[in-house]
Amino acid sequence: MHPTLPLLVHTEFPALRRGVIDTLQVNLGYRCNQSCLHCHVNAGPNRTEEMSADTVDLVVQALAANPSLRTLDLTGGAPELNPHFRRLVVAARARASRSSTAAT
Repeated sequence: MHPTLPLLVHTEFPALRRGVIDTLQVNLGYRCNQSCLHCHVNAGPNRTEEMSADTVDLVVQALAANPSLRTLDLTGGAPELNPHFRRLVVAARARASRSSTAAT
């Protein structure tokens, strides 16, 4: 891999500054009831990968431990097909997080 920092030092590109992280995006899996050609994660009815109950528990813990996280962005093939979707949304809503669901 080529080092990129030396390439940035001699440019007019403005310095990047990190702000407060207020959104946590999690992919709940690749299962979907459709097989769209434009899907960049190749989600579909035959995909079986999905977030486990243990990982959902870790997401809930992360939300509880980080009050700056105000938005939980749920993504994947069709996030609502994950069997733990409702539990995750209920837990996020209970702590007043703004939940959003976006199909990829």
